[in-house]
Amino acid sequence: MVTGAPMWAGSSSSTKTNAEEYVTPPKQPGEALSAVIDPVDLRIVVSEQGTTTTLEFEGEWGLAERDDARVAVEQALERGPQCMVLDLSRVSFIDSSGIHVVVTASKRCAERGVHIVIIPGPPHVHRVFEICQLTAVLPFAAQASGG
Repeated sequence: MVTGAPMWAGSSSSTKTNAEEYVTPPKQPGEALSAVIDPVDLRIVVSEQGTTTTLEFEGEWGLAERDDARVAVEQALERGPQCMVLDLSRVSFIDSSGIHVVVTASKRCAERGVHIVIIPGPPHVHRVFEICQLTAVLPFAAQASGG
């Protein structure tokens, strides 16, 4: 779940940068930062609420999106959050390059003392993490049981 209120493309108060990225700078100290990075197949919404930064990924996450995702994670870490949330709940496809970005994000957070939580993707996406035997080592949030 995205915290804060992201500014969507086309908003007059947003500043467009590379890779179809729209950033809304904070107007006052402590105000939330939000950005939308919209590469071809993967949409990345970055928002900040207090000391928590959330990166919400939506769409297909393959090799072509690796660099945009890696840069989004690094830029979020540069802002010094105490907690980072990677929300994979809207990812429809992920390959090894996307898995690598998630694993690297977890390692970078550990190096910086940042608490990280990963919201699992749909079952077919989460299955890739299971096959790679990463579900026991990555900090996935518990999924609600369907009933």
